Amino acid sequence: MRVVHRDLSKGVLKLKVETMDDLWHLSQVLEPGDVVHAVTYRRQQSKADAIRPDKTEKIRIYLGVRLEKVEFSHYADALRLTGVIVEGDQVGSYHTLSIENNDTLTITKAWKGYQVDRVYAAVKATNDPKVLIIALDEGEADFGIVKQYGIDFSASINRNIPGKRDSGTRAGEKEAFFKEVAEKIAAYLRDMGIKTAIVAGPGFVKEEFLAWVLAQRPFLAPSLSIKGISVTGRTGIWEVVKRGYVEEVFQESRVAREITLLEDFFRKILTDEAVYGVREVRQAVENGQAAHVLVTDELLRRSDEVQAIVAKAKNFQSEPYIISTSHEGGEKLRSMGGIAAVLRFKTAY
Repeated sequence: MRVVHRDLSKGVLKLKVETMDDLWHLSQVLEPGDVVHAVTYRRQQSKADAIRPDKTEKIRIYLGVRLEKVEFSHYADALRLTGVIVEGDQVGSYHTLSIENNDTLTITKAWKGYQVDRVYAAVKATNDPKVLIIALDEGEADFGIVKQYGIDFSASINRNIPGKRDSGTRAGEKEAFFKEVAEKIAAYLRDMGIKTAIVAGPGFVKEEFLAWVLAQRPFLAPSLSIKGISVTGRTGIWEVVKRGYVEEVFQESRVAREITLLEDFFRKILTDEAVYGVREVRQAVENGQAAHVLVTDELLRRSDEVQAIVAKAKNFQSEPYIISTSHEGGEKLRSMGGIAAVLRFKTAY
């Protein structure tokens, strides 16, 4: 994301979307009542058009919309902002702005501190590398891309490979399988600018695949990192993240950082070195006991009390971390109240 213009005294930020992750960040800071100006397309209707509605055409215009609904879909690669037009053509009618990559929008709102922080975190993260993970086993390959909002399970390959008794057919099918996986990896690296792919699996197929790549696609080998995991499929992809393999490759991965923080919290809750719940975390922050605070994105958006706790944490040198509920670690924190704190020293009873 890039800040094109800033005037917070008037509540104005003009931003350019540079990655799909930016759309997710925006979905976390936009809320009903905000006014968004952007270029959009809208049908121009005259009296004649009312008779022949099929003849109307969409034209490119600039509108200001007061938001009532915010929808983000990483499958559609778009952020849909619906509300009433307050500036431009047909004021008072409803319109949906569809914000996509490379679009520019101007947001006017009463900005909260954590929301401004979120925008500048997105600016800083624009050039963070994406991570490709492949969970690989005999005839099975699942692909996941680690993004700032979670993991995009983008593709899977399944091929029936005969057993060892049918050695002739087996060799050909395995060759075709490895070729398909390699071509898919190469396409991701090329099209998304990914530098490294983690290939992980429970058995020896990953090593066989690397040997095949070295012989048949040597240009791809420097981009591969081979890791061992206990299971395959989507669960295997999450295991790659939980084991810290992503951070070994890219230290700046947001989801990997979040899961590392959560795993540390889950361990320390067993030894009274962490607390969870709004009342408990507020008390830990006010006592200067909280080393850092973990809060889910959805709780932070809807709770003024939690926003005040986060603001107070900064004043007490307690770093707040916003945790996405788009991954299982965030979902688990949500089930525990949505907010937690890791302590500088144990709670005294």
